[in-house]
Amino acid sequence: MTNRSSGAPQYSLAGGPCKARESIPERVTIDGVMRVFLLSILLLLASAAHPAELGSVTFPTSTTNANAQAAFERGVAALHSFWYEEAAASFRRAQELDPSFAMAYWGEAMSCNHPIWQEQDRDAALRVLAKAPATTNDRERAWLDALRVLYGEGEKRDRDRAYEQAMAKLPQDDEAQIFHALSILGTMDKGPDDARKQIRAAAILEPLMAAHPDHPGALHYLIHAYDDPLHAPLGLRAATRYSRVAPAAHHALHMPSHIFLQLGMWNEAAASNEQSWAASVAWVERDKLPSSKRDLHSLVWLQYIYLQQGRRDEAKRLIELASGTSDRERNTRARMIARYAIETGAIVSIEDPGSPAADPVHCAAPAYSSNEAVAFTRALNAIHRGDASAASEAIAAVESDATKEKRPIEKRTIETMALILHALDLQKRGQLVHAIEVARKAVTLEETLGPPSGPPDVLKPAHELLGDLLLAAGKPKEAREQYQLSLQRTPNRALSVAGWAAGK
Repeated sequence: MTNRSSGAPQYSLAGGPCKARESIPERVTIDGVMRVFLLSILLLLASAAHPAELGSVTFPTSTTNANAQAAFERGVAALHSFWYEEAAASFRRAQELDPSFAMAYWGEAMSCNHPIWQEQDRDAALRVLAKAPATTNDRERAWLDALRVLYGEGEKRDRDRAYEQAMAKLPQDDEAQIFHALSILGTMDKGPDDARKQIRAAAILEPLMAAHPDHPGALHYLIHAYDDPLHAPLGLRAATRYSRVAPAAHHALHMPSHIFLQLGMWNEAAASNEQSWAASVAWVERDKLPSSKRDLHSLVWLQYIYLQQGRRDEAKRLIELASGTSDRERNTRARMIARYAIETGAIVSIEDPGSPAADPVHCAAPAYSSNEAVAFTRALNAIHRGDASAASEAIAAVESDATKEKRPIEKRTIETMALILHALDLQKRGQLVHAIEVARKAVTLEETLGPPSGPPDVLKPAHELLGDLLLAAGKPKEAREQYQLSLQRTPNRALSVAGWAAGK
């Protein structure tokens, strides 16, 4: 790996170089897995001893029951940190305290929609709204009417857009503006208009963060609004504050790493996800919840970050924590195995994903399932071994899954993965010119997905792959151009930094 003096484009804060890989110690006094375990114990004790800290929210309603209002505002605060289970429980508590409290039903129905993650349980939301009492308060009626647009008839994508328009028409108090900004972000679909939507949301949120620096929603959604390499420096203020404002919510502990990752700040990103994982484990233990409720999303990110730091042994051991039989746990484990294989070049053990198991709607659904991840890993293993027949069979399985996928983003993601594997296989067979042609197709396709929000969904960035192939073809200048493009999309990524330095 290159050092600070190499001149490699690492795209860090304030125009200066991020820490290169050698500057990060290979080992620490307590390794990452043990540190995560100790953090989970400390957070479990803390969560049992102190009231949850979720930030400051003021949302006036028509209820005259002070305890119901307090439960409601706690639910709104949890909602802003995407702690949907905790939010729903708080809203149900408010309903018990004041059965005529219409907005408490609004809140519970809101917990069924996870806009950034593109998840929604429409049927459950409609059941809640059917129980909601009538309200004579015009403001509250407007909030409920907007929600009925969100859960109305038609395709979800169209309802998301209609909901955003309905939110724009609400009387624009602080909460209405913050939820309106979220509704804008909820219409993003990795298309050409996404950057404009992000900045629209940021323009609403910036003055609100200045006026309410402890508001979890303003901080959280600003991080999402700036979650790309170009705008990430603008999100650093919200990122460094949010986890301190809402430390009880494991997602709030994870969110700063969206900005840290976009800036290649690996140490800070690792700490963020270690804390998030530990907090989620403590919550699951405290409330005796299924293991699938643990924040496996932060575990996936933590493994990727450890791999960027060169902490391979710790990254491998994290896979052991993704145990369980639910779909989400199996998906996570398969993706982590595939990630380890592509980042290290190692031949790894492959686990059969098994039969699907019941799993509640949960956060951060992957762009592909465990089947694609397993097939991807099988193909890599076969390529490393020089088993052309097995490689072709595994690549064909990935390609077949892409043809069956109906969701456009997921389809393009799987297609890119198949092209990456095909290029690697051609290189192994000695067909380097053809491999470069296929890698260029992968680059074109991956660019339609926009810069990744976190670890690359396609596992191996296509620009980096093309750089590797051009370097192998004796074209260092062209290779460096591709590594530089890779680093613009995934700043300070270890293999791209190493490739750039090798091309000098």
